[in-house]
Amino acid sequence: MSSLEMDVEDSKRNAVLAAAAGVFGRYGFQKTSMEAVAKAAGISRPGLYLMFPNKEQLYRAAMQGVMERAQQAMEACLADSAPSFDERVVAGLDALMGPYIDTQVARDLNDLLENSEPQLGSMFHDYQVRAQATLRAHIDAAAPAGLLDEARSADDVMDLLFSAALTWKSTSTTRGEFRERLRRALRLLHR
Repeated sequence: MSSLEMDVEDSKRNAVLAAAAGVFGRYGFQKTSMEAVAKAAGISRPGLYLMFPNKEQLYRAAMQGVMERAQQAMEACLADSAPSFDERVVAGLDALMGPYIDTQVARDLNDLLENSEPQLGSMFHDYQVRAQATLRAHIDAAAPAGLLDEARSADDVMDLLFSAALTWKSTSTTRGEFRERLRRALRLLHR
């Protein structure tokens, strides 16, 4: 297969996975059919089965893509040296969790991710651990003077911010409110 053919196949697969994430987010795992995903992706059901032999494999691949994109977006925000430390942390946590706040489909997808252990196994937990490690490393490497000391480690700051962000993701009505809560928490930590 040529690189052009591989690019076309990857593009088609990515389009199918994006459509699947939307359908799973709307209807949940149990109520989603391969037919509904094929229709949303604009391909035949047999074509979908050629890519993914069953709904479980399609679901795992779709959710893995959702979580990987969120992780990469968080990493990009934390790596951007232009904003202040606080704004990088806010942007990073917003990139990771903020998309699950504003719309019903996003909230449905969030609920689906958080309640999918039978289908996903430890995947959701593993991504959370990875995100926590990324945030901890950023705090340890880039924290402004005075944020960390003998009594407050990068792990302490990460744990507080990550735990708060998880709660605020569920209780904020807008992404703006979510980001503002993170900013306030960071201001309190600087005192």
